[in-house]
Amino acid sequence: MKNIKHKISFILLGVFILSSCDFGDTNINPALPSDVSAQAIVPAAQAGMAFAVGGEMVRINGLFMQHFEGVNAQQQDNYNYLVFSSDMDGVWRRTYANALNPLVTVLRKAEDEDSRHTAAMVQVLIAHSIGSLTDMFGDVPYTDAWQGLDENFFPQYDAQQDIYVEIQRLLDDAIAKFEGDGGSGIVLGDEDLMYEGDVEIWAKIARSLRAKYHLRTSKVDPDAYAKALAALESGIVSNDDDFQFVFGSAANEANPQFQFTQDRAGNMEMNQFFVDLLEARNDPRRDLFVAGEKDFDRDGFYTSINSPVVYMSYAEVKFIEAEAELMGNSDVVAAETALQEAVEASLSKITGEIDEDYVNTYANFDGLTTNNERLERIITEKYIALYSHGLEAWSDFRRTGFPAITPNPLGSNAFNLNGEVPRRLPYPQTEIDLNPTNVPTNAPNFQDRFWWDQ
Repeated sequence: MKNIKHKISFILLGVFILSSCDFGDTNINPALPSDVSAQAIVPAAQAGMAFAVGGEMVRINGLFMQHFEGVNAQQQDNYNYLVFSSDMDGVWRRTYANALNPLVTVLRKAEDEDSRHTAAMVQVLIAHSIGSLTDMFGDVPYTDAWQGLDENFFPQYDAQQDIYVEIQRLLDDAIAKFEGDGGSGIVLGDEDLMYEGDVEIWAKIARSLRAKYHLRTSKVDPDAYAKALAALESGIVSNDDDFQFVFGSAANEANPQFQFTQDRAGNMEMNQFFVDLLEARNDPRRDLFVAGEKDFDRDGFYTSINSPVVYMSYAEVKFIEAEAELMGNSDVVAAETALQEAVEASLSKITGEIDEDYVNTYANFDGLTTNNERLERIITEKYIALYSHGLEAWSDFRRTGFPAITPNPLGSNAFNLNGEVPRRLPYPQTEIDLNPTNVPTNAPNFQDRFWWDQ
């Protein structure tokens, strides 16, 4: 497996952030180098993205989709669909400042250095980062962003549909770069904490992400399923290829969910809906997701100090294939085969083995007579398998209506009058305060639907 447990140097992340600070009239920090290579910034950029996705994104997805229950403070409010603009400052800052800003810097430097594989790798990370932002907020800054050095401090917002076009362009261009030579610059290597510069795996990931973002558009693009299947033809082929960032075991290398269990203990627990779903199935993954009756596990598969943050897995690839074969081609046999492979991949990844009883009971369409019933089976199994995978469960729910969760009875408020599961998030308070002329709305209705959610 190419993902390695490694020493994450958060000094690099601090250096990068500090290097953009103001140090008086000269704006130079004499303790820092005036310039570094693209490769020197890669570890910090990759770690920054992992913190953004594995922290707030996992939590908001889990609270809305009843993986988690908030029992105190902000998590309790968010679980009750009460989300304030100030709640979004952290995830916005972490994604733009700690992930996308260094990623864009690496891309610019890599292009200047003619380090094509480094540039391609970063394009894949940018595509998923900006995709995550637009799936939370809708229209977001992209074309006009990262222009502070040109004194553009008030970026305009790109439409979500345009963002999706850009995601596919970034991934297509990355694939072309991976398939070509690495250029005359520094070769992508050990500074890549995820795959040590293995461009073959990066190309598979880029193709798989193309499928993910085509699937997102299944409600607005009649060819979405066909496009997704075409992208998967050369995508991830095993758990060994999973698109993830693995954390280390030292105190300054800790996984963000593990850190949350240490710093915010008592604010969140596992949701009874999710626990009951696992227990009703006698799911072998249960004790690796849940501690005790419903405690937020401090030593679980995704919550240990050295757990991975997963962006996309082989299991997800097979779930995409199952849905696309069923809903795009009406091929029940192919869909059932892909569903079985998806469930087996998840069981193997989480528990280290395949529980044949579970597969034979739940990874099939026995007794289901309509494609809608079969789709519910696929998405429900995907909901379990992709627990703590970023925004996937929430995005699938908005597309398909599954899994069939009962909205929180306390979820009605001034921004969510009908009390249904929110379909979007408010823009952060910092944007409302500092970029007011460009923010699309100061007080969105949480039931406002994005372009792909029509």
